[in-house]
Amino acid sequence: MSEAAIDIHGIHKTYPATGPNAPVHALKNIDLTVEGGMIFCILGPNGAGKTTLISILAGLLYPDAGTGSVWGLDLLRDRRKIRQIVNVASGHANFTDNFSVEETLNYFGMLYGLPKAARTRKADDLIVFFELENHRRIPFNQLSTGLKQRLALAKSLINDPKILFLDEPTVGLDPQVSLTIRSRLRHWHQKAATTIILTTHQMDEAEQLSDRIAFLKDGRVVRIGGPQELKESIQFQERIVIRGTGLERIPELLTRVPGVFDIRGDRAQVSCRVDSRRERLNSILRAILPSGAIVEHIETSTPTLGDVFIALADQSDTD
Repeated sequence: MSEAAIDIHGIHKTYPATGPNAPVHALKNIDLTVEGGMIFCILGPNGAGKTTLISILAGLLYPDAGTGSVWGLDLLRDRRKIRQIVNVASGHANFTDNFSVEETLNYFGMLYGLPKAARTRKADDLIVFFELENHRRIPFNQLSTGLKQRLALAKSLINDPKILFLDEPTVGLDPQVSLTIRSRLRHWHQKAATTIILTTHQMDEAEQLSDRIAFLKDGRVVRIGGPQELKESIQFQERIVIRGTGLERIPELLTRVPGVFDIRGDRAQVSCRVDSRRERLNSILRAILPSGAIVEHIETSTPTLGDVFIALADQSDTD
C-alpha cells in the first residue's frame, strides 16, 4: 500500500451567521484517507462542502475542529509548508489581465521560489505541454475560456506539486476542450505520478480519471469507492426496457415479479428497474409472454455514475 498523501479525521467547518442567515455547517466530522499517486475524486451536489474541504487540505483555510496530515505535514501547524508542496487550479481561472501567458507562469514560479533560469525553463516546458506556444505573449484577458483553463492548469504545475487540487477544472468548457484538458491531465499523472484531488460535476470526467471517489452530501462523506464499486452499490438501478405491441397489461404483470421496481409503460414500451438483470430477465419474460404481447426488442443497461450521483443526492438517509 502506498503512503497516505492525505489522512484527516473529524474535520469540522462552520461559517458564522451573516445578518439574517443562519450559520452554515459546511463540513461535519470528515474522515478521509487518500493514498499517494492516485486520482481521487470528490463528488456531491452544490453546497456539499467540496470546495471547503479542498481549501482546508491545501492549507488555505483552518478547520474548526479535527486533525490530519498532508504528506506527513500537520494540517494545522504546517500550513505554510503544505502550501509549498501543493497547488490548486479552479474552473474559474483568474489572473492579472495584462500579464501574458509566459509572464503569468514566470510570476508564479517566482512566488514559489524558483530561480530565474529554473522558472523560465519550467514555464517553457508547461507552455509546450499544454499547447500554448502560439499564445505565450497574449495577455490573459485576451485568451479564450479554454486557453485560460489550460493556463490555470499550467500554473498549478509550476512547482511540481506533490498534490494537485483541481476544483471543477472543465466547468463551462465545450466537449472538445474538456477532452483535451483530460488528456493532458492523464498524461501528466502517468508521467509524474502526482496525487490529484478532483472535484467535478462531469460524471464522465470522474469515471474516466478517478481511481477512487468520495461522495459528499450536507458536509458528510456518505459513500467511498471505485467507480465500478459505487455503481454496483446502488440497488435497483439496472434498467430493462421492453418494446413491442400489445404491452398494456405488462406493467401489472411485472408487479408480481420479485426484484422488479419503478415499472412504467404503455402499449408500445415498458421500462423497469431490477436488482439484477441476470437474475430477473428470465422471470420477466416468463411473466409477460403468456399475455399475448409481441416483444420486438429488449434493452438492458447497467447503472452509470450519474445514476449513483442522483441516487445518493436524493436519498434522505444515505447511511
